[in-house]
Amino acid sequence: MRPFAVRGMGFWSPGYASPGAWSLGESDPEALKPPAVLLEGPTRRRTSRLTRMAAEAFEQAVRAAGADPATVSSVWATAHGEIEIAVAMLKMMNRGTGKVSPTRFQNSVYNSASGYVSIATGNRAPATTLAGGPDLVGTTLVEALCQLATGADEVVVVLADEPLHPPLDPKGAREGMGIAFCLSAGTGGAGALLSSPRRADVKPVSQRAPFGGLYVSGALPLLEAIAAGRPGTIPLQVESGDPGPIWCVDLELR
Repeated sequence: MRPFAVRGMGFWSPGYASPGAWSLGESDPEALKPPAVLLEGPTRRRTSRLTRMAAEAFEQAVRAAGADPATVSSVWATAHGEIEIAVAMLKMMNRGTGKVSPTRFQNSVYNSASGYVSIATGNRAPATTLAGGPDLVGTTLVEALCQLATGADEVVVVLADEPLHPPLDPKGAREGMGIAFCLSAGTGGAGALLSSPRRADVKPVSQRAPFGGLYVSGALPLLEAIAAGRPGTIPLQVESGDPGPIWCVDLELR
């Protein structure tokens, strides 16, 4: 399949409010809450931090690419989903009358982020939400590439997760993150081109502080390589102890 272009990127995690801030290691103690300006007023207040991180990364990538948030297709990915809300609801069920907050229930669905952003932008383009383990980043890019190959002009890939909350196993992660790439089939004028994702015997991504084993952090090397201008074969999978080839992609810079 032909190479595809990266037109824009987005990133948000506590202390790092942009792809450049993360890539340069420029922590900002004031970056405590994702702005998520696409989600206005009461809508933003109702959402979880996970949804706001995803919405912020989406908005940054779309803005950097000069794409239209109302028409662009999207692929969203998360291993854990709305885990904070899920744990809160379980606690509600186990206390008092056992009744669950309707707002919490509304926000507990797996595709909350894509739904809120689609409504906020009036976007009726295809929006897919994927789950997955170590293969999450690679398979998400495959899904986006399929949309580009079947007619979409641009697709925004958004990956977001946060640590598992007690009493579940945190697996070492202390913070969540949202990361996004705006991709296009047309490569004219693009500075970064990607091959089709493939499996190869390359070294997996080392677990990064403060993200522990969050599978979405497998996308960090791609963001960092594009930001730093480092072409080559980029791994897309966090080390998990599983043997065999892992997902990777070839990055070409112009």
